[in-house]
Amino acid sequence: MIDLLKIILKNDQLKINATILIGIILLMLLIFFIQYNIDRAKGRHAKFLWFEVNRDRNYGKETDSNSSVSVQNSKNVNVGTNTGNIGDTYTGIKQRILSKNDAKKMIEEINIFRKKYPKKINDSHITVAYPGDRETKLLADQVLTILNDAGITKVQFMYLQTFGSSGKKFGVSNAPDNTLMVEIYPADNVK
Repeated sequence: MIDLLKIILKNDQLKINATILIGIILLMLLIFFIQYNIDRAKGRHAKFLWFEVNRDRNYGKETDSNSSVSVQNSKNVNVGTNTGNIGDTYTGIKQRILSKNDAKKMIEEINIFRKKYPKKINDSHITVAYPGDRETKLLADQVLTILNDAGITKVQFMYLQTFGSSGKKFGVSNAPDNTLMVEIYPADNVK
């Protein structure tokens, strides 16, 4: 060991290489120390390269299947019995219903949109667009009934990711094929 140290001290290039190697090792230890303190402050087990510190002994093992998680202040949580179908029961969501005032407002908005863009709208049919979940599908069926009662029989449905504002159930715009479109907004936007 002493002979190796004497050889390193005699050669300038070996001194530089040894200094760089020691600097890299010290830098790695400094980074490890900083990361360790950050992970401890966040309550996580520390990892650095292949080293792990403070790892929980039960990490990766299955948890108790009887334990339940309660969700506070959340919307659209299905709290019904799971019968194997996704979204089969909606006991946690208040179902939306289109009232007579909503029906009148929808027909008025359709007529206003038609008058505003008479040459740009294709009148072959009306498109009803909704996100595709069960609740908005039920609302789309109500829209179909309202349109049929208004004398509009050519209606096509499409899935569309819609974003609404709080309190609005639907909106009127143009569809990708330039027909008139009634957009149904998701339930989590309605209070």
